[in-house]
This record gives sequence, structure tokens and C-alpha cells, in this order.
Amino acid sequence: MIREISDNLNDTEMAEGKNCSVCKDLFINIGRFLDILEAARRSFASDWLTVEEIAAELKISKSVVYRLIRNGELEAVDLVDTNGKIARKGHYRITRSSLYQFLESKKVRPFPNQVTHPSRSRRLPRVKNHLGL
Repeated sequence: MIREISDNLNDTEMAEGKNCSVCKDLFINIGRFLDILEAARRSFASDWLTVEEIAAELKISKSVVYRLIRNGELEAVDLVDTNGKIARKGHYRITRSSLYQFLESKKVRPFPNQVTHPSRSRRLPRVKNHLGL
């Protein structure tokens, strides 16, 4: 969209005979910035992550990540040869897209036609204090 605006502005300036070098430099630099963002987005989507990075990103323990991998919930690649056995721990790598798929599958969706009520205070039964506190 910014590129379209810059092209339109350049066409307008050229038609009117105006050449603002500051504006041209600004739009050139914005174009470069957008190219950098696009390249970063593409490389970010194809990153391989370690178990430690997944655990840090999700703020969970590494053992939970290993369990998700062993249960087949999180798709991973094991770089260590285990002779056909499932390794308890290994050198796993997880693609960012696999992480996103896992997170998408774990999204909480409300039940249709079910209204949630704010929690009502409950009265707990009185308990006899045998300790004298």
C-alpha cells in the first residue's frame, strides 16, 4: 500500500514538475524497510526451534515440551539416531509452523448456546474448629 502511495506521489510530482528530494528519499527508505520486514517474515516462518526455545516461548518446562513431542501433539524432528525406538530426550527440532499448528489446535472456543455466568459467591459450611484456633 505504501508503495502504491509513493508511486502515486511520484507520478503527481513529476506531472506538476515538482521534485522533492526529501520525499523521494523517504519513500525509498520506506520501501527498503518494507523489503527487510518481508524478508524477516519469510525467514521467521521457516525457523527451526529447539525444545528450550519452545519452552521459553510458551513459558512451560522442557519436560512438558518433550511430553508433547512423545505424545505426537507437537510435530518434531529427532536428529539423533534411536534405532527405531522413541527416545525419551533427543536433539529435537520443531518448525515454527508446527508450533503454530499445535497452538491453533489448543485454542479455547466457547460452547455455542451456553451462557457463562460470573462466579457467584458460595457459602461454605461451617466447620467445627477442633484445634482451638
